[in-house]
Amino acid sequence: MSTARLIINADDFGWTYGITDGILRAHEEGVVTSTSLLVNQPASEYAIEQARQTPRMGVGIHLNLCSGAPVLPASQVPSLVGHDGNFHPAPEMARRLLRWRVSGREILAEFRAQIRWARARGVEPTHADSHYHVHLYPAAVNAFRRAVMAEGVRRIRTPRHTVAPANGILPQCHGGPAYRRFALLAYMQVLQRAAFRRLSMPDFCLVARPEYRNDVARLREGWRSTFANVGSGSFEFCCHPGLRDRGFPQADYLRDRRELELDILIDPELKRIAEQQHIQLINYSDL
Repeated sequence: MSTARLIINADDFGWTYGITDGILRAHEEGVVTSTSLLVNQPASEYAIEQARQTPRMGVGIHLNLCSGAPVLPASQVPSLVGHDGNFHPAPEMARRLLRWRVSGREILAEFRAQIRWARARGVEPTHADSHYHVHLYPAAVNAFRRAVMAEGVRRIRTPRHTVAPANGILPQCHGGPAYRRFALLAYMQVLQRAAFRRLSMPDFCLVARPEYRNDVARLREGWRSTFANVGSGSFEFCCHPGLRDRGFPQADYLRDRRELELDILIDPELKRIAEQQHIQLINYSDL
């Protein structure tokens, strides 16, 4: 029998109206307990307005360096934006972060501005994470830690991942060759135990086994298997439900599976498995 406490968090709240409505439905009809708000986006204000009507859903902050415009004037964050004043797209921002071609001081200032943007509109973030996991790049780690602590956000997404059920010696929560998997596993442990040690986190982010998460046709089977094999401890399960609409970002690599994720999350079978396994569904404010 599981003694797990599980946060089911939907990312990208406020990115578009369709994504936002999908997340709301996944909470109201399904098992989503928490979401992460993208600020300064086409549907951010709408998402905040809707969240006021769903007080049981925790709302955190999805700190962003790669979609739309920054909160601060572009002139104050020149290393983060292109000639159009918008953030560099995710692939380009990833390259810049890997090469340390960004200013940590600018990241810190922009992250703090995003948290303040949300708070000024009545959102007290339950936790912090980031769009496309940008805060886990070494060039952004310190800025992220300093920003959330300075703004009084004390809970964050854990960098450590685990699969359920576990099988074999080789780490299965990250892709690629063995050396990359072990290197990432070690790096995430360092972040959890050193860089983020003063912040509250679940024990692990829970992910499906590779044969499921890399095959959309088996996604439903994989998520059911994952829920049925959760061990003891506290976990976050990250998801990306949504509905297609005209505002659906063409650069969104998950656009073809968001409606499938929504369908799985509102499937009564997933909730039945959680109840059968005695999984306590919580949000970040319960940590």
